[in-house]
Amino acid sequence: MKFDERTERNIATLHPVAQERAREFMQAVVPIMRQRGVDARIISGTRSYAEQDALYAQRPRVTRARGGFSNHNFGVAWDIGLFQGKKYLEDSPLYKECGGIGQSLGLDWGGAWKSFKDEPHFEVKTGLTMAEKRARVAAGKSIL
Repeated sequence: MKFDERTERNIATLHPVAQERAREFMQAVVPIMRQRGVDARIISGTRSYAEQDALYAQRPRVTRARGGFSNHNFGVAWDIGLFQGKKYLEDSPLYKECGGIGQSLGLDWGGAWKSFKDEPHFEVKTGLTMAEKRARVAAGKSIL
């Protein structure tokens, strides 16, 4: 299944394994969301440390992770957006439905986090700490 241009562009930024998982997720989510009258799109993929730091500096806070402390920095995380026509749905119970689908596929969902819930956020589980991820990347090794 081919997705909208923005989704395809963001999937292309991800680690190859995460690309496969993001496509699997979107293939499951898109038809269900369309039945609900909304479009699901991947609105963010891999970020540089500088991009992450800029988000971290925003107020109100949109992330608790500085550069090097977000799975977006390692190409294993993406954020979705739900849209009704051109209108972005910042808050919608449909994010929980997407979260359940992601979890059923073995993804980590930000809406299930204990603090700072991030319902649009999904990531591939790596089994590594952030420090281990940074070290592997610095050594030119894969994290997946």
